[in-house]
Order: sequence, then C-alpha cells, then structure tokens
Amino acid sequence: MDMESGHTMLRLPVIDAHLDLGMYLRQERQKGRRKVLASDFIDDMRQNGVIGVISAIFVDEHTINGSALEQACEQIAALQAEERESPGLFRICTNYQTLYQTVEEGMLAILLSFEGVEPLGLNPELLNFFHSAGVRGMGLAHARRNQACDGARYSASPHNDGCGLTDFGVELVRRAEELGMLIDVSHLNDPGTADVLSLVSGPVIASHSNCRALNPTKRNLTDEQIRAIADRGGVVGVNGCSAIVSDRPDGVSMEMLANHVDRLVQVGGIDHVGLGFDIAEMIMPDSYIEVNGFRQRIRDIVPGYAGLPLLTDTLRQRGYTEEELSKIYSGNFLRVFREVL
Repeated sequence: MDMESGHTMLRLPVIDAHLDLGMYLRQERQKGRRKVLASDFIDDMRQNGVIGVISAIFVDEHTINGSALEQACEQIAALQAEERESPGLFRICTNYQTLYQTVEEGMLAILLSFEGVEPLGLNPELLNFFHSAGVRGMGLAHARRNQACDGARYSASPHNDGCGLTDFGVELVRRAEELGMLIDVSHLNDPGTADVLSLVSGPVIASHSNCRALNPTKRNLTDEQIRAIADRGGVVGVNGCSAIVSDRPDGVSMEMLANHVDRLVQVGGIDHVGLGFDIAEMIMPDSYIEVNGFRQRIRDIVPGYAGLPLLTDTLRQRGYTEEELSKIYSGNFLRVFREVL
C-alpha cells in the first residue's frame, strides 16, 4: 500500500487519531482478562481498514486524585503487556519509519499520547521519562484545570473560562517540541490554544475536535483556530462522539457529522482534516454529558469501526473523491507523523 496516497483496491486505510485504549486495557486487565485488544478490537479494525490509532493516556475524573502518575504508567504497561501477548498483531511505534514498517507488515500501528498532563505533576523531567517509555503525543488538557492549563468547558458558564498556559505549560510545550512530540490542542481552552499556536513553529494537531460554528461548545474549534492549525500544516480529527457533534437532539446524526467534515474542509482545506472518532460507547457505556443545556447519553455517530462504510457512503454522496477521502482517512495524519516523529 502507498501510505501517502492511501490508495487501495478494497477499502480506504484509516488512522483514528483518538481512542481511549490505554484506560480501557488497564480496566479490563484488572478484571483478569488478557489479550484484550486482540479480542475486542483487532477484527473490527482489520475488517474496516484501520491501520493505526493514537491511544490516549487518560486518567478519568473519578480516579484522578493522587494516582495520575501511577495510572499512566499502568496504562502503558498494559499496552506493552498486550503487545507481548499478541505478537504480530500490533506494535507500539515511536517514529515514522517504524510506523510505516508496521503497516507494511500488516499490523496495527499504535502511537501513545497524553490526554491531559496530570501524570506529570509539576515535574517537566517526567515528560522525558514518558518519552523514553514510548509516548509521542502531548494533549495538554481534558475538561478540567491542571498544572499546565485549563481545559475547555462543554457548556457555557457565567464564570471565567480559564487562563492560558502556565509557566509550567509553556515549558512542557517547548520541551515536547524539542523531543519531536505531536502537540495536541483538543480539549484545550481558547487562551491555551492561542498560547500553543504562538509557541510552536511546526504542525499542531487537534486530534478529536469539531467545529464550534455547528455545535457552539467551547470544546470545539472556532474557524480562526481551524485556519491557524491548517496554516502551520496541522490536522483536525473530526470527532464522532454525539455530544461533540451536536447540542441539539435533532442534530445527533451522521448528516451532522458529515457537516462538520464539510466545514473543516471549507475552512481549513482538504489537506488538514482527519479522523479522531473518540469511540465511547464500548469504553464508557451508559455515560451522560450535558452540552449547552442538552443532557444526552453519549453515543458514537460512527458505531465502531464497522460503521465506517456509513460515513464513507455519506461523504461519497456529497461528492468527495477517492483521493480526497484518502487524505481525510489517513493521508493527512500520516504526513504530519512523517514530519514530526
């Protein structure tokens, strides 16, 4: 397969830039399960063209106090254990050449990335430690405040929406760029995003964000932010989670998700749009979230990777060519991986 053009006779190769895999594997292995990725994901991925994912290292709100560092280490250890237990199925990749070789060998390529820097505490040297353990991406925030920055709120608030990067956050961004890590602004609030864009000279990604013009939660990106990411060669991964797609009951649909793709393409250009599905139903079943007054059960607009043909058909009906779809589905993120990693 030509990884840059993404052409294939059977299906479009897919990069999913955000999957909460580390948290899920840790939880399932604590129940005594083994070979979880092989059992729960690999067949679905292979049958639907998924060649790579960015696995989040994420500590949820309910368990974060006092244990973020431990949980992050346990998530990486779970992924490494799964890799040993299922040889030949997937590989944790730390540079573009290894990722390319992994895909050529027919295995799933996994990149590790923070979703929130809580595991680092206030010690920037831990970023180097996690880099040596294979982490190659840094999403600074989740939907909360940490020592580096403020996360974006899902719903409008009469209170202050937070500040930009702290001195610690600035140090982390500079260090991450020096290490050759992907810097991710998904979940980051507006002042923090502006700070990142002013600090970083190369590509910046938003691994799993949609358009604020279509769903006016500050969790999504403004047109100005989308253009700024595109101007420096970055990519925005369209998010398939219902709450990010719409804050209206009648907007939680495949058509609205496709509208977000359209808007990203119109504002940022076809070379700066990717996929970051944020698959949630299996990983966080029966979870609810409120966005701008609409409380909804979180569901996946693209129902697992088996739902990819539904998205593909919708976009083809809207006139996207195979070359354009290849860029969105994998080519654009592969370009950034090649440049940064």
